Amino acid sequence: MCKKMLKNLIYNLNRSTKRVSFSFAIMLGLSMIIQATGAGTLRAADTAMKHTPPDYFVSEHRMQLDVDVRDPGGINLVRLYFKAAGEADLVFVPMSPAGSNKYAGILPAPSATTAQIEYLFLAVNAANQVVRSQTFYIYKDDAQKKPAWQDIPKDGEIRVSMELDKAPTELRGFSDNVAIDVVESGVRFGVVALLYDASQTGSGAGLSGSAASATSAGSITAETAGFSTTTMIVAGVVGAAAVGGGIAAAGGSSGGGGKSAAEELTSTTILGSWKFSGNRRDGVRRSGTIDFNENGTHTYTVKDADGQSDGSGSGNWSLSGTTLTITFQTISTWNGTVSGDSKKFTIDTTTGTNHGVYTFTR
Repeated sequence: MCKKMLKNLIYNLNRSTKRVSFSFAIMLGLSMIIQATGAGTLRAADTAMKHTPPDYFVSEHRMQLDVDVRDPGGINLVRLYFKAAGEADLVFVPMSPAGSNKYAGILPAPSATTAQIEYLFLAVNAANQVVRSQTFYIYKDDAQKKPAWQDIPKDGEIRVSMELDKAPTELRGFSDNVAIDVVESGVRFGVVALLYDASQTGSGAGLSGSAASATSAGSITAETAGFSTTTMIVAGVVGAAAVGGGIAAAGGSSGGGGKSAAEELTSTTILGSWKFSGNRRDGVRRSGTIDFNENGTHTYTVKDADGQSDGSGSGNWSLSGTTLTITFQTISTWNGTVSGDSKKFTIDTTTGTNHGVYTFTR
């Protein structure tokens, strides 16, 4: 079997780089599915990102980083991977919607001995393609005044996740109340994006679910003058090929314009943007939108035919088996039975809180 791997060409920024707005499009990153015959099928992702890296950070303060992520087919999730310089393993925090196409994530406070932090962004689009940015660097400057983006209360616990088999007991380089967990194999998209060496992940890190069928669309870095086509990274592998055991074709085919097939509805495949419509228990028509985030939160809009609960807000959600619970700020909690898949499903709350029946579509 012919096996071809193309090396990553990642262009990093050095410390002398000043504050500029970097646009990095992952529109030309390719997904490479290698068949047993050696033939390859290439497919492009349409995801684009834009980020303005901060000038510096002040130690002992949490920090919020933002990124603009766009894809005509939709975005399922965005993550912020990071580590203190000199550390081996990346961890991540989920990023939450913070406006039109914008996502925000909060990092724990770096310790006084940490001189530099490395970070990058990862997104999974609606076609189950995994795209990542180049690596960014922030340097400590404790002589400066604490910037606005670090004006975050140091209250409560920050939960970070990693994709190795065993989580460390502490997050080195950070002095904060941090809890570290290991994500399940079905959502190890950093493994798909080759953020971890195969020797790090071990035999127990085999992928499943959405991660197993996901493809890496690589990354592309744009210079300040515009998008570059020479720094394209072609690092595509079928999900399971990212860790040991050879290369095998999995997931969607090269046809269908990059659309992924419907999957079982789970707490992973439900992530992303949906439209919903249905009737309240009093028969009045209700419709709206909702974005399910991987940290168990969501944002929504709702419109009633009689205007009773028109508005928008946020809340929490959970899916256990076929039972879905969604809490809202402006309307009652929905709890009921779901049926359907990752493309379309229905929640019947007459079996739970009795607030109507609603159909969700991508």
